[in-house]
Amino acid sequence: MVFIRERKRGVTTYYEAVETVRENGKVSQKTIQYLGNKRKMLAYCKRHGIKPPHETGLLDEHTSAILEKKLARLNNIRPLSYITLESLRKKFEVEMTYNSNAIEGNRLSLKETFLVIEKGMTIGGKSVKEHLEAVNHKEALLFLEKLANRKTRITEADILQLHSIIMSKIDPQNAGFYRQSQVYITQSKHRPPSFKEVPNLMKQVLDELNSKEEGRKAVESATRLHHLFVWIHPFVDGNGRVARLLTNLRLMRATFPPIVLQKKIRMTYYRALEAGDEGDLKPLAGIIARDVERALDLYLEAAG
Repeated sequence: MVFIRERKRGVTTYYEAVETVRENGKVSQKTIQYLGNKRKMLAYCKRHGIKPPHETGLLDEHTSAILEKKLARLNNIRPLSYITLESLRKKFEVEMTYNSNAIEGNRLSLKETFLVIEKGMTIGGKSVKEHLEAVNHKEALLFLEKLANRKTRITEADILQLHSIIMSKIDPQNAGFYRQSQVYITQSKHRPPSFKEVPNLMKQVLDELNSKEEGRKAVESATRLHHLFVWIHPFVDGNGRVARLLTNLRLMRATFPPIVLQKKIRMTYYRALEAGDEGDLKPLAGIIARDVERALDLYLEAAG
């Protein structure tokens, strides 16, 4: 078994990969690789499917207590009426579709997104692709709702199907398939792993998706899932949108309402992802936690 050992040299922290071996009836440990700083350690863990030693306690006690208290209140008054749930679903459908696409550069406004996905209208001056991104995202949300209500495990096929819906009629050649080449992320220092590593790395995403942790731990799990998926960058395109959908899937399966990561904090969101690349997931956890609280408040207010 391989695990990560943290060591200190003066004020400097570094990491080693250590293997536990049994020889002649005796158990011993040997360092198999010097990893260096936290960023390099995280990359090693992700590539080899090893749980990092630091990815717990992403939320402070105050934030955790607020989220768990509000979730308990919501669960106590569930089920909400059909009319209330339908109103909330429509609101989320439009806002999530608008914001998630806008983060990726889609120019449809919130009102235009509503007109496209709810009224079937065509918006002058906006591309066919932008219309398809909106329509596809709505369809992906319907599929996501089915997955959230399903009692069985989320599978690799489910993730591929979700991506296929997102990229339908936009990139049919790659829709629903992992990338088969190296990709680079514009204006990012992170270089995603080789396409050959993607199927194995995605097993870690599935482990997080199917985790039974609830409450604060579910929010932390959703944070790890979100960053890991973006870090792997398993598809040629559509990674951000699928990451945000899967984050919601993880939360919804832990009885949280769905959240909307907002376009207006796009740069803060990108910086949080970059901080995650360096080993600090707390900024991303903070963003997700604030959106979770916002969603809980919305549901509690709607419930009266």
